[in-house]
Amino acid sequence: MSTPNNETDTERNGNWVSSTAEDESDSFEQNVSPNSQAFTKVAIGALIGATLGGIAGALINKGVVDRINTSVRGVGNTVRKTTAGIDETIKGVGDAVQSVAVEVNATAREINEAVRETAEGISGTVQSTVHTVQSTADSVQETVGSTVNTVKSVVEETTASANLAPDTDQATLYKLVPVTGNKPNA
Repeated sequence: MSTPNNETDTERNGNWVSSTAEDESDSFEQNVSPNSQAFTKVAIGALIGATLGGIAGALINKGVVDRINTSVRGVGNTVRKTTAGIDETIKGVGDAVQSVAVEVNATAREINEAVRETAEGISGTVQSTVHTVQSTADSVQETVGSTVNTVKSVVEETTASANLAPDTDQATLYKLVPVTGNKPNA
């Protein structure tokens, strides 16, 4: 009796036993005689030999070999053309990258030059400003020094003239009287 799962029910020692297809193949191998195993090996060898012989016979036929060579040559040419296209594409990409690198390098040099010129301009302006401030400070210092010397000189002259003035005990005081006509003022 068979079931949908390739199971068969058999009676063994008065009991119904369910067996699978695997169980049956195992029992089939056990029931095969050594002669039939040898026959199976011979049959498989014959199939392999026939296949190899067919391939060898096809290769002996010049037309088949030419078609195989043409197919292989076509595949080789396609690979060569594809490789050449890839080489050209890679070369184009390399050239583009080199062009961009050259332009970036030139731009970087221009930026570097502009920064250097700006820094030199700023440095020149700062140096000029420092020089102007220093000159102004020197001029102010000279003016202050001159003013101090003038004041000092005036003070020294005033002090010297005060020292030259006669003492009030010995000095004579004169009274100035205006003179007008014939009338004496008494």
